[in-house]
Amino acid sequence: MGCPEYVIRKQLKCLYMYLGETYKYGVGVFAAKQFRTGEIVLIDDDGDYFDRVCSFRELCEKGYDIEHMMQVGLDAFRLPTGSPEDFFNHSCDPNIGIRLNARGQIIVALRDIAPHEELTYDFSTYFNNPYERFRCRCGARNCRGIIDNFSTLPVELKRRYRALGIVGDFVELDDGQGEAAD
Repeated sequence: MGCPEYVIRKQLKCLYMYLGETYKYGVGVFAAKQFRTGEIVLIDDDGDYFDRVCSFRELCEKGYDIEHMMQVGLDAFRLPTGSPEDFFNHSCDPNIGIRLNARGQIIVALRDIAPHEELTYDFSTYFNNPYERFRCRCGARNCRGIIDNFSTLPVELKRRYRALGIVGDFVELDDGQGEAAD
């Protein structure tokens, strides 16, 4: 995993993004070029995307803060890998969405993205657990004030995110509002 060829291959996938300082969150990921709506921003489907996944209990035992993990299953959380994607921040008005598949992830532009614009996604599209509920400081006009489970989102927003294909399959398992995906 740490061999130079592996590191180079992973970093080349992030060629059109870079880490930078944000005015709210410390470090964030920024676009190094323009992306059009629907364009792929990043593909990581080498088949090793889920290699560093553990349960919530294991996460706590290892001393990780859940706020910095990505939930990828009902009780499955992806540990940081050191790649730029570990630094994506939340926005209630995101410009990217994540599509997980069996081999990894595809990140798509939800709207046109200008060079040097911060890349953000709605964390709620991958939350379905009792451990995560954070105060939101994104500052978007439509800011919900809380980052919470997908089931707490307004019905129309859930429909929009589903139509875009950017909702983790596991968040649909216990929606509780009669809005399960068809």
